Amino acid sequence: MNTQEIDVIIQATLKAADPHKAVLRHVSVQGSRLWVDGAAHDLANKDIRLVAVGKAAVPMAEAVGELIGERITCGVVATKYGHSDAERARHFRSAWHVVSYEADHPVPDKNSLKAGEAICDLLKDCTANTLVIACVSGGASALVVAPQSGISLNVMRAINDALLRSGADIREMNAVRSRLDRLKAGGLVRLAQPAQVIGLILSDVIGDPLDVIASGMTHEPSAHNVLVGNNTQACEAAAQAARALGYNAIIVTTEMCGEARERGTEIAEAILNAPQKTALIYGGETTVTIRGEGKGGRNQELALATAIALTNPQSPFTLIALGTDGTDGPTDAAGAVATHETLAHAVQLNLNPQDFLARNDSYSFFEQVGDLLMTGPTGTNVADVVIALRG
Repeated sequence: MNTQEIDVIIQATLKAADPHKAVLRHVSVQGSRLWVDGAAHDLANKDIRLVAVGKAAVPMAEAVGELIGERITCGVVATKYGHSDAERARHFRSAWHVVSYEADHPVPDKNSLKAGEAICDLLKDCTANTLVIACVSGGASALVVAPQSGISLNVMRAINDALLRSGADIREMNAVRSRLDRLKAGGLVRLAQPAQVIGLILSDVIGDPLDVIASGMTHEPSAHNVLVGNNTQACEAAAQAARALGYNAIIVTTEMCGEARERGTEIAEAILNAPQKTALIYGGETTVTIRGEGKGGRNQELALATAIALTNPQSPFTLIALGTDGTDGPTDAAGAVATHETLAHAVQLNLNPQDFLARNDSYSFFEQVGDLLMTGPTGTNVADVVIALRG
């Protein structure tokens, strides 16, 4: 598979997860009524406040702004560094009275705290005449923090760092985060009472559990929560793109989880056993238990483990391991591509793939081999998609 075909599959995958279009598929305006998945909400004389948090916060906020921008009283947008820009920030403030923040991920920083405090302030004087529209996407658990009394930002950072190193999955991590934070586990809805809250949710979690996505900020019975997009849509688009290139595409699972290197080894075996011109699609989110001091992310580690397990492939293969948000762990890569030529190329460069895997240094390996996926921030986040193609 050539570079152009790889790019075709990646672009199709990301296009299906476009958060702006996802919001507009579920939300529309007719006169003074806001329609959300068939349910009408009266906008007449309402105090409307916008909260958008997560890696897809900006395009989701823009979609809401296109529909009801002139009606928005005030708002807060918080996303990851590099996922917005100064021009958008100025537009939010001037056109919709919305303040925007960029913060760090996966470990919160001072701007995460500022964003959390701004949202708490936004919600503190809501009335029964207030309508809060909350656009929630993955990453918000770190990008926005409002610690419970007695808990400092340094404590929050230390706990987040320990969780990341432990190999805990997103459910386990967010269960801990929820106990530390006033906005999480339905806290946003409780702080907004007696206002009505609409939650527009872009899922980056396996199974789309609303209590886990972004630590369940709007997960309360009184809120009207709507799932607007998820990993399944991205996997289906990847499969369709592969079929257009002549592959028999199969979505193996949208619930991939567990250790990245173990999943990589299993995918390698599946590639070996697959007929020629087969595309195997995997969606979900793996984890990495950090044992070394290297640099990498779950998709890069999965791709490296796959390449190592396919020492002598019987036919050409290509594996695309993609983080749909454009970042993989604490790196600037979205993931990596491994092929039947990866190990041979490593030998030419005098690289030992096993050593890089042992150090959790997959980024350095693929950087030297030249097979990092560098998409830049994509403006979406529906977990990971892995496409394994046998030639």
